[in-house]
Amino acid sequence: MRAEIIRDTGRWISAIQHFAAFSKLEKWVQVHAGNHPALFYFIFRLARKDAAQAVSQQTEIVIEGFPRSANSFAVGALRIAQGRHVRVASNLHVPAQIIRAVRWRIPTLVLIRRPEDAVPSLMIRDRISAHQALRYYIAFYAAVARYRSDCILVRFEEVTQDYGAVIERVNQKFGTHFILFRHTDENIKKVFFAIDAGYQSYDESSLENAVSRPVTAREMMKREVARRLEKPSCKKLLAKAVALYERLTAGYS
Repeated sequence: MRAEIIRDTGRWISAIQHFAAFSKLEKWVQVHAGNHPALFYFIFRLARKDAAQAVSQQTEIVIEGFPRSANSFAVGALRIAQGRHVRVASNLHVPAQIIRAVRWRIPTLVLIRRPEDAVPSLMIRDRISAHQALRYYIAFYAAVARYRSDCILVRFEEVTQDYGAVIERVNQKFGTHFILFRHTDENIKKVFFAIDAGYQSYDESSLENAVSRPVTAREMMKREVARRLEKPSCKKLLAKAVALYERLTAGYS
């Protein structure tokens, strides 16, 4: 049964990678239409994207965050821990998912990562400018801020280091009964295996930039790309993104 869950999770991750290969138009839709559920889902249906990723009345939980914030890990780990297929809406990376989930009273988990880490990683994967990535980050979490009390917001480090505690918070807030993920080496390997299975169609050079788990070569590239954020033209946007992160995560130790 667990092997089937891992395979299914791999197929699901494979499907979302095609959505993640954004054109300029799709990126515009994410940033500008992503705050407006009616408009976003209208465009989403026209584009005939995978409906399973979008929140519906049958969704058990929404897990969303800015790209490169452990979204795939969070979904994969939840499904593996349950030992069954869980109806999760995730990886569209738009506030519309969160807004609609809150309105429909569906349990919602929002992931957040420091912009200094998330933005360079997205720049490498999607080959977009620092300005584009920073504006996207700000637009996403400015919208999330309005629904902060209606969802569980967790930092990247919490997801990657003690995801069981995160699921427990979800259960307490929403009255759900998800089985807690045990953060063991074996279980982490299962999640990464499922993630890697979703990238089987990628060649080796593309895989290093796209795969949703730590990759040594990409970490080296991130340090180089991060220097672009230090340019005077990016400093104000970066400062705004950092201030937003600090405001949303205020109260964490």
